[in-house]
Amino acid sequence: MGKIRRHLTFANVVACLALFFALGGTVYAGSKINGKTIKKNTLPGNRIKKNTLPGNKIKKKTLAANKIKKNAITGAQINESKLGQVPNAANAANAANVDSVKTFSAGANDNQIVSLVKTANFELVGICDPNGDFPRPGTQGEHANESALVIYNRGSAPALATSDDEDDYSLATNEGIGFNFRDPEDGAEAMSTDGHFMAVPSYGNLVADKSTFFENHPGTDSYPFSTDCHFAGVALVG
Repeated sequence: MGKIRRHLTFANVVACLALFFALGGTVYAGSKINGKTIKKNTLPGNRIKKNTLPGNKIKKKTLAANKIKKNAITGAQINESKLGQVPNAANAANAANVDSVKTFSAGANDNQIVSLVKTANFELVGICDPNGDFPRPGTQGEHANESALVIYNRGSAPALATSDDEDDYSLATNEGIGFNFRDPEDGAEAMSTDGHFMAVPSYGNLVADKSTFFENHPGTDSYPFSTDCHFAGVALVG
């Protein structure tokens, strides 16, 4: 006890008391700490216990995508009504306006007209004219005497039409626009003022006749069709 008394100075007592209160205060603070006592922006993420932070404690638009575990979000967590339209989905939606896709393949002999696709509003015909002496009725284009495909307006409403071979036209009833003079790169479209249409896409059709077949297919020994002309392809109608 004598040794203790000799070292028990005022300074030592004050130091011990300060250490005691400091440790006691830390323990007290640790037991009472909560979200409101943490200074804003001072707590790093690695100090938060796993699975203890609810979603309503995360500030809106502060969680980056690379902070979300891969495959952790499922469809059940997504509000589909908030999603925008997927790119190119508008094109798929427009496809619903096409009532049907019509394929055609038919032959005709010199100076004959063959019906290929017909609706209440439009008719696609093939006109066989390998010798260039059979004017196409109701057409307005420059190529009046050639084998061709023609879209005719068969409805009562006026129609607008365009093709890769002829200028844009307004079509009255039974007027038509010609295209694809033995060139599969050319197509045409026609739409009536009441909303109906017919389209024959480029690279989707063929006009062949005997007079020009061998010119366009050098090295070919025989004409492959049984008629003077042959028309084939696809038409979209709606």
